Amino acid sequence: MRSEAEFAVYTALPVEYRQLVDVVDRFPHGVQARRIARMTYPGMWDLDEADIDTRVVGTLRDKLAQLASAGFVAIERSTEYGDIYRPVNSPLDMATWTLAQGREYYATRHAERIGADQLPAAAYSMVLGAWRTPLIEDAHAGDGLNRISDGEMFAANVAAFRIMRGFLTAADRSPEAWQRLSRTLADPERVAAGRRTVADLLGEHYREWAEDCAGAVRYYAGLTGPDDHDMAWFIAVKSCFGAVSGNWFGMPGWARVVAAFAGRAEPALPDAARIALLTAPDRIDPAELERYVRAGIGRL
Repeated sequence: MRSEAEFAVYTALPVEYRQLVDVVDRFPHGVQARRIARMTYPGMWDLDEADIDTRVVGTLRDKLAQLASAGFVAIERSTEYGDIYRPVNSPLDMATWTLAQGREYYATRHAERIGADQLPAAAYSMVLGAWRTPLIEDAHAGDGLNRISDGEMFAANVAAFRIMRGFLTAADRSPEAWQRLSRTLADPERVAAGRRTVADLLGEHYREWAEDCAGAVRYYAGLTGPDDHDMAWFIAVKSCFGAVSGNWFGMPGWARVVAAFAGRAEPALPDAARIALLTAPDRIDPAELERYVRAGIGRL
């Protein structure tokens, strides 16, 4: 329910923007831009979702971003589903959560599955939102650009996780710190896998991806603006979002994965390789990581 002042601002919006707000308000758990397109553009229901013009979706996302800036829409960025749009003050709008709520939700929903430490979970949630975006997936996919091998993706994901974990550990939520994080992640010359830079991995997608990455970091920075939203709050709440696995590098299950992989590897995994996998897989030759992926390390 909007206050009188909020309703006055809402009624002053252009008709097409009010329509978008109305659609988002119907989905407290979130709705994707493509679904909004099918609900707001004539004839869209006659098309398969894959055929919806990407320009239409892009225009919608721009409008929704403006509505988010105006306080009408909350955006949660996810790798699995793309950007999810929710009403402001939805139960799943993380900006409205308290520190205690974030810790309680994580403890009851995630701790047993992925470990009690919320910091690495929050770091990976940031990786999924700012690094591992749909554009990264397209650059990686065989039916996309096919520019990034599985071994390179393995290394690049770990490298991004290190950056995020270091940022959260420093606990500096100043605007300057967030800006440094954004520049570091999107630096075209940052070596992300073997000798390949971020720009080299992304190719023609680099510029658009860099804009998406910067937008995700701005979103995170905005969440930590209020006085009571310090880094402890951000870690507690951000760790609750995103399909994070407890078996990834830096998570509690990684040692078990490496031990299981070393136990079944043929030929036997040298001790140096096992230690490198355990402590710094992003510093292993991506070609070697590719062999590990093919041998099933990601399925253990």
